[in-house]
Amino acid sequence: MRLTLLFALGANILLGVLLLRGTVTTVAAGSATPGTEFSGMVWENNGDWHLNGSSDTLRLGEAIPPGGLVTAGAQASAHSIIILLPDGQRMLCECYEAKTCSQGFRVPAITPPPSPAVWDMFVGVRNVLLLRPPTAQTAFPITAGRAAMAGNFELVAPISPQGEVSITPALRVLPAGQYSLSATGDGQQATDATRPVIQPLDWKPGQPVQVRVGHPGLYRIRISDQAFVPRIAIELLAAPPASVAAESAALRQVRETILNWSHTHPGWALHTFLRVYLESRSTQ
Repeated sequence: MRLTLLFALGANILLGVLLLRGTVTTVAAGSATPGTEFSGMVWENNGDWHLNGSSDTLRLGEAIPPGGLVTAGAQASAHSIIILLPDGQRMLCECYEAKTCSQGFRVPAITPPPSPAVWDMFVGVRNVLLLRPPTAQTAFPITAGRAAMAGNFELVAPISPQGEVSITPALRVLPAGQYSLSATGDGQQATDATRPVIQPLDWKPGQPVQVRVGHPGLYRIRISDQAFVPRIAIELLAAPPASVAAESAALRQVRETILNWSHTHPGWALHTFLRVYLESRSTQ
């Protein structure tokens, strides 16, 4: 069965820049060379947090150096921040009273140092987060209710000359039945031109399903059942055929890296992290 979804893509050019304290610093790929100063990043941020006594409030994606002192102010009664480090450490800081918040938390050393591939991946994710609004607390809005029960899949798929991609691999766990399918370009604002077209999906296991997206880029595809309950959320990078093998291998490596880190430092948000990673790759 062939499904076609036509929707307009707005210009969504993601700039690979690192915004630090009001300045713009370009981060080059392959930067994990001798002498590189590795740092962590703010992954989640609730409350007003500060680095090394600065009056500036930390934001998502901001670089956090090893040994840095992270403290919270008095603008909220409860503060929490998650700092990720490129050696797999995940640092959750929480405080609920002024004394504890002012004492702060010291960022540990990064050991062992990350490989060039891991560092480039880490910087790419950080750059995406830095393009979020300064007040953003998480990479994406928190999903609640029945939508949070949907299965999450991340794929790289070749885009055909007709602008179509296959989502069949993500449907292998979906029981046969009647569903609805929608797709949007990730990061698009919901307008009349970009609002997803919802179309029926008569799914039978093993049957190919093609979705027309039009152009290379990152797409969010949702499958819902007849009760309008989201069943599957697919983050799909539609790539030119020549780059699919490399992008797929890189995605697998990032997934394995995060899973390995999660064994020793539980709490890594695998699917959210992979979603941000694919966003960083969508401009490549």
